[in-house]
Amino acid sequence: MRSLGIDVGVGKGLDVVLLDERLVPLHVSSRTHIGDVGRLIADLRPDVVAIDSPPRWASSGRSRLTERELAALNISSFNTPSEEHGAGNRFFAWMEAGFEVFARAEAAGFPTYRAGSPRGKAVEVFPHATAVVLAGCLAPDGVRKRAFRIAVLRSEGVRTDELGTQDRVDAALAALTGLYALGGKRFAPGDPREGVIVVPSATLPAVPYRRGTVAPSGSTPLFAYCACGHASCDRLVRGEFAPGHDAKRKAMLWSRARAGAQALDELRTRGWKAPPELR
Repeated sequence: MRSLGIDVGVGKGLDVVLLDERLVPLHVSSRTHIGDVGRLIADLRPDVVAIDSPPRWASSGRSRLTERELAALNISSFNTPSEEHGAGNRFFAWMEAGFEVFARAEAAGFPTYRAGSPRGKAVEVFPHATAVVLAGCLAPDGVRKRAFRIAVLRSEGVRTDELGTQDRVDAALAALTGLYALGGKRFAPGDPREGVIVVPSATLPAVPYRRGTVAPSGSTPLFAYCACGHASCDRLVRGEFAPGHDAKRKAMLWSRARAGAQALDELRTRGWKAPPELR
């Protein structure tokens, strides 16, 4: 199974992550043009396309039923208004970009999901909702959005070393939602005529979600993919690295450290020394 997750933005373009059932990103890209969506679908051959955007304006008013039902569970979102209330407003430009992504997906053979099996469909997803549902709670106080969502991905066994930005993390959460939906773990509240947000759960709780005390509440998988980040490595491990692969990660970080501070931060976090010329 393959799920193509798309995070929609204006100006920055699209962030795209393709996941398979091993939960390994097979493709990660940023700044993808909306006009390339059809080509991406043809090249990557997903079974479902999961898009972080509504597919169309609300039928009426200033929100959709799917958003109101999630809001009742403390999962808040930007409401999708009717065309009367939203068209021409620059704030909703990202939604209009999302409408075009859905249209491009439909032209490529993936019509918008309404109900039933999501295979061969373009489904609307919401990374915040996905993270909350999988964690069983809202992010704890003081835990930043990206840290919480990365923790959720890791707790589900997703390999995250290529997900260096918030938008890539959200694209991965979108793809993960699509994978779970394909496997039958899905719920889509709302009215299919105006669009439904698919979440990775067979049902939703009767009471609202509350803030967690630790992040996240999900259990850690027994096995995970080696965190060395080498393109050829697909070793399953109980800890973080396959034997000797921590050295590969360190060498990679040394190389990256000469070009940026993010790798230096990870070196310090792991208690590893920086390259001699940077000490």
